[in-house]
Amino acid sequence: MKIEEKLLKKMALAIGALILLIIIIALITSCGKNKKYDFVELEDRLIVLTKNYYKDNKNALPNEGETVSVSAQHFVTDNKIKNLILTTGETCSGEIMVSNNNGYYLYIPKLTCNDISTKTLVDKLTESKNLVTTGSGLYKYDDIYIYRGENLNNYLSFADKIWQIIKINSDGTLRIIDTTRGKSFTWDNRYNIEKKMKSGINDFVTNDINSRIKDTLNKIYNNDDEFTNDNRAYFVKHDLCIGKRSINETINNGQVECSKTIEDQIFGLVQANEYLLASLDPNCSSTLDISCINYNYLASDSAYTWTITADSETSDKVYRISSSLSLSSASNSSPIKIVAHLNKDVLYSSGTGTLEDPYIIK
Repeated sequence: MKIEEKLLKKMALAIGALILLIIIIALITSCGKNKKYDFVELEDRLIVLTKNYYKDNKNALPNEGETVSVSAQHFVTDNKIKNLILTTGETCSGEIMVSNNNGYYLYIPKLTCNDISTKTLVDKLTESKNLVTTGSGLYKYDDIYIYRGENLNNYLSFADKIWQIIKINSDGTLRIIDTTRGKSFTWDNRYNIEKKMKSGINDFVTNDINSRIKDTLNKIYNNDDEFTNDNRAYFVKHDLCIGKRSINETINNGQVECSKTIEDQIFGLVQANEYLLASLDPNCSSTLDISCINYNYLASDSAYTWTITADSETSDKVYRISSSLSLSSASNSSPIKIVAHLNKDVLYSSGTGTLEDPYIIK
């Protein structure tokens, strides 16, 4: 009898604990539904709800390169959140965008709450007060924005690295360059039949065969010690300009470099013309003009990197930045600074763009 009583007591305690757990979970869920949020908290909450929604609706996720959205009101209707009213009283509406970038999903809320609305980094950068027509800063050329000069407020903290924004493309994506001076790599070290030596071949890609530097960039992207899956969700594919350039070329608008492109790439390197265009010195006109180091953020003392641009007059020479722009054998070693493109809808969180206070994206 005593054994049965003990068993009954244990069962009663277990049932009581289970009931208590159910009550606690219900209370937590109820609090989550009924809680009011400030603007940032509501954005964060909707991201969590959207991720949970797509866990149960995987077939509704976008294909690679596509974006879908779910209405914020959906979660009110579905009783996942009580309402879209902020603690300060503003009523919100909007949607949560889900982009599939290279197989990784990026969730971005776009909300409007009376006079408060989601601000993208592009919105922040292109405010009229940030644009210039002379001196160092962000220049607008038709539907493209380009940073030129030195001592710029174009620093961005992302993926545990400090980057600088090169430009905002016509499609709204942000072209960025890593400021970290990384390991040294050869651009290419294959046997060059013309030179009869292993001086490299200065084709970034030819007949679907990658140069050594392209293989290196691919490896860096896939290296989990460099980037997490969450980081990779922010990178979008973009065409790379791989046209070759002569030392006497004076066209610096990218027409020469973009005379040949490869589509849908993730990581690349800076183009030779981008180095030239970044300088505000009026004497910077042709490829190897030494005056191009003046008033040029890409010519800083730490700006050692291969470019993606090869010499059009040889088969084994490539342009390299070592403060100035110069030609080097592709088989030599040099640090590289990754160039990438960020999704156009990344959200501004904080920062003024200085090295001490870089822009932070949400």
